[in-house]
Amino acid sequence: MNNNLVAVILLVIIMLLGSPIVSARPAYLDAFNQQYDTEDTKLDACATCHINPNGGGSRNPYGMAYAASGRDFASIEALDSDGDGFTNLEEINALTFPGDPADYPQTESETPSTEDISAPVNEDQEQETNEEPSGELASEQQSPGFGAVLAIVGVLSAIYFKRKG
Repeated sequence: MNNNLVAVILLVIIMLLGSPIVSARPAYLDAFNQQYDTEDTKLDACATCHINPNGGGSRNPYGMAYAASGRDFASIEALDSDGDGFTNLEEINALTFPGDPADYPQTESETPSTEDISAPVNEDQEQETNEEPSGELASEQQSPGFGAVLAIVGVLSAIYFKRKG
């Protein structure tokens, strides 16, 4: 009976510690979305500031500029953090990642006109697509520290049961 009680208590602790971590949403991303009204767009993602699309770890050039500015979005709007020729604000307004030099606003010369529709298409151009990341990534996303919490609780549980038994 005593071991069952300990197991139930450990399970409740894991659930209480783990559930806020899994459902947590970074405050910086929320602040970014409020500043630029980007909620439910492709910029409503950790990849806006981080290299890893799941967040955590290294930051991209925009994320580094944001941290260096004292976390002030307005002060880095005029910068071109990723060096692609567009300011951070221009990229955000065009819903392109300001920290990814390969993702930038299309200029008028890049937008096909109605006259160009009958022009032959190069095979290389035909294969290039700007696909959005699949929904699988977002559904599998977890907080980076969640696994560590479970590992610590598991080790502590094993030590407890070894001493007890």
